Amino acid sequence: MEKAYTGNQGGRGVKSNDSKKAGYVRMKQWKILVSFLCIGLLVVTLGFVATEQAAAKADLTIKVAGISPKEYRSTEGLYRIEKKVEEGTDGRIQMEIFPMNQLGDYTQVFEEIRRGTIEMGLIFIPSQYDVKLELGSLPFLAKDADGMRKQLSPGSYVYGVLEETLDKLGVKLLRIQGEGFIGVGSKKAPNAPADPTVDKDMLIRIAPLAVYKETAEDMGYRTTNIPYADTYSAIQTGVCDGWIGGSARINYEVFRDVIKHYIPYNCLFDQTGYLVNQKLWNSLSPEDQKLITDAVNAEADKSFEDCKKENEVYMEKMKERGIEIVNLTEEERSALAEYIRNTTWPKFEDKFGKDMMDKVRESVQ
Repeated sequence: MEKAYTGNQGGRGVKSNDSKKAGYVRMKQWKILVSFLCIGLLVVTLGFVATEQAAAKADLTIKVAGISPKEYRSTEGLYRIEKKVEEGTDGRIQMEIFPMNQLGDYTQVFEEIRRGTIEMGLIFIPSQYDVKLELGSLPFLAKDADGMRKQLSPGSYVYGVLEETLDKLGVKLLRIQGEGFIGVGSKKAPNAPADPTVDKDMLIRIAPLAVYKETAEDMGYRTTNIPYADTYSAIQTGVCDGWIGGSARINYEVFRDVIKHYIPYNCLFDQTGYLVNQKLWNSLSPEDQKLITDAVNAEADKSFEDCKKENEVYMEKMKERGIEIVNLTEEERSALAEYIRNTTWPKFEDKFGKDMMDKVRESVQ
């Protein structure tokens, strides 16, 4: 009796318990839904806060203009500097890198840096405002990359002139980047390449700088001013026979299909400058200035060492491509350097002043 009764009670109890259980499940589902909604709202809210904090953190964004392609070592160095600066300032200072003349050619970028519309650049330093800015491009300023590093680093006479001249133009020079020694890439072989007194019977393109023109002509070449962007087609179509103005790497990567010979004179040195708008630089704290300077110094010092390795690599690549490397002996190169210093350098005394040229001569000894 008791068992049957219990069972009957149990039968009626199952229906009651199921109803309660269903209500409990619905309540639980509702709580879970509300929880998810709360969590989602919290995530969105935190996202907005984080975005606002990040925006507030970036107190300064520095646009950095470069002239080299993204895969070149100078551009890769800019990205390393960017990382160090952003990490060192916890994102307060951010850098936007624009390689390969995206913000204009070096003359345009230089003007924008002066105005402050572009904050920083790693560019060839133009001389349209002051011819003294060509001083670092004097031919045979040093015989190797180590010598060029000394000539183009803080503490040297040449670097001091460049720094002071740029300062007067409202531009801060942070360092000089070594891009590599320059030779002549040509479609045909020159006559007596090591003898500057012999006419080379060649017309070559030069950069629009007095030091390039005087150097090339005193080495026996005829020269022409052709925009860099048109140089490849000019050699290809026979408008000129070759060019002077690039390192072994540039001759290989850009001109390997139109040149048949490369003469590594190492007479001129391809270089770029880390430049910053002076007013912006002065507005930075000493701590931030040191952080940026240290990052730039690491890349600049490394660049001169990299020049030697890179030159060897790309000279070998040119050989493999079938381009003849017309090497000069150390004796021939030393004799050519002496000839250019005695013949070409005096021509710059009118531009730079005799006193300045005498001090440069002393720095070479």
